[in-house]
Amino acid sequence: PALSLFLSTGTTFLLEVFGNHPEITMPVKHSPDADKICVRKEVGKETLKRWIHNQQQEQQQQQSTTNTMKYGVKCSEMIRKPLGIENWADVSSANLILGVRHPVEWFQSNYNYRVMLHHKGKLTGNIPSPHKLTDLHNTWHGVSTIGAQFDKYLMQLGKTSLDRDELSNMLDTLSTPDVQINRNPLKVFIYTIEQLEDSNTTRRTHFETDLQHFLGLESPFDDFSSQAKSNVNKVTYPEYIDICQPDFDDLRKSLVKEGKKSSEWIVNRFVIAEDVVVSNVEYFREKVRAWRDDPCSVVKEK
Repeated sequence: PALSLFLSTGTTFLLEVFGNHPEITMPVKHSPDADKICVRKEVGKETLKRWIHNQQQEQQQQQSTTNTMKYGVKCSEMIRKPLGIENWADVSSANLILGVRHPVEWFQSNYNYRVMLHHKGKLTGNIPSPHKLTDLHNTWHGVSTIGAQFDKYLMQLGKTSLDRDELSNMLDTLSTPDVQINRNPLKVFIYTIEQLEDSNTTRRTHFETDLQHFLGLESPFDDFSSQAKSNVNKVTYPEYIDICQPDFDDLRKSLVKEGKKSSEWIVNRFVIAEDVVVSNVEYFREKVRAWRDDPCSVVKEK
């Protein structure tokens, strides 16, 4: 099975890419059982086994000629509630696929996405000011500056050893009952969102091939550049933010400060772990190291 983690990192795009592949069975829309599969241990494990069994039965009834079918579910929030990882760790040959992106861009994308859902009637309550979303006690459907500290959540996968200070800092930052180090045999394929949109054909094709091999697929993926971009919303709403505006200088400063720490840990510690796979590692490192810079300042300089 393949899972996509972290919202606003190209997960919907990958969901459709996987769903269109002849060797992958993956709901194009959010599975009704996904919440159970992704975040709950006992109920989730049984739901996962039942879902895979039903998919296998369906393939047999269709007399599918593909004998190496892979099964996957999009679990965008599972990395933040790692109890669900145990469900997948009990499944033979399961893999994790997760994406990251610049914290400043992640915050804007995630916030505006929630605003869109609010206007479509899928979220209730008031839309909070982004300035208030600065810790886990002040979060809006997963949106907060803490949510952009990718390193803290990746630490929970148990792929690297942590010293006392790192462990203490992680626990203090993610001070919720769900926090835990979840050591497991799962292999992790990590990417940065720029790799999905890479205009360098040679490098993008290499990425697609590496992902294909990671999943053990016989057939290649369709060229990512030919895939329609998902979640491209042409409608704008009054609450949408342009995080490069001066009003958000302090918010960006906070995100960049923590982004620098996250990038250093990911580049120097996480990507060299035994169970972690990275395609075009130097390009990946280049993009993640850019987190130490304010992307809005870079745009202005250009």
